[in-house]
Amino acid sequence: MRRFVLAAALGAVLAMGQGRDASRGEALYGARCAGCHGRDGRGGEAPNLHKSRLVVLSPPARLFDVVRNGIPGTGMPPLAGPDADAWDIVAFVHSVAKPGMGKPVEGDVEAGRGLFRSLGCARCHIVEGKGGVLGPDLSSIALQSSTAEIRESVLEPAAKVRPGYRPVTVVVQGKGTIMGVLKNEDNFSMQVMSLGGVLRGLTRAELERVDLEPGTRMPAARLSARALQDLLAFLDRQRAPHLRTEIGFANY
Repeated sequence: MRRFVLAAALGAVLAMGQGRDASRGEALYGARCAGCHGRDGRGGEAPNLHKSRLVVLSPPARLFDVVRNGIPGTGMPPLAGPDADAWDIVAFVHSVAKPGMGKPVEGDVEAGRGLFRSLGCARCHIVEGKGGVLGPDLSSIALQSSTAEIRESVLEPAAKVRPGYRPVTVVVQGKGTIMGVLKNEDNFSMQVMSLGGVLRGLTRAELERVDLEPGTRMPAARLSARALQDLLAFLDRQRAPHLRTEIGFANY
């Protein structure tokens, strides 16, 4: 009997989630959640929802439960109001943190694949198991970035440069010059990925000069509207499973 009651309750919760409205959820999120989680969900006083395993990996019903009932002993309060409000917030959070769950982008995927190759993108990016490593791996790009963000990266790559991809030129004492991207650094060493895709570990003591450059090594694409749409359609299909959460109390 108890099992039947629990199953019925779960069924009712899931049924409530069928008519979720992300647009309405955006307004509710802005009024009730953005103050702590940030307007775009990337964190503030509360966790970054784009890197939360609760958001990225858990089923919708689990996130609904947290939104509706809060997390006892933390600053996450229960949501006052009907269940529909919680479901709409869940829908909005998933729309921004799990972009690859949306409708596929329209366009000629095969034409986009050809453009990706002819433009030389594969020299720096991995897609479908092949490519270079100077730029980010794009195997899961559609699960990590919205179509608008991908479009910006193609047309204006210098607008947002990820950590680990800032252009750098270093002169090593007695060994010449290395051009590439800065992967990591501390007070004693640097890691530089050369233009040839070789990761070099260098101590500060052996560096004669370090020139950090603005922008990015990626050139801005000049494409017709049709070609851009085809390229976006191809990149939208890159949805290989990718664990992009950050494990820790703040992002539980």
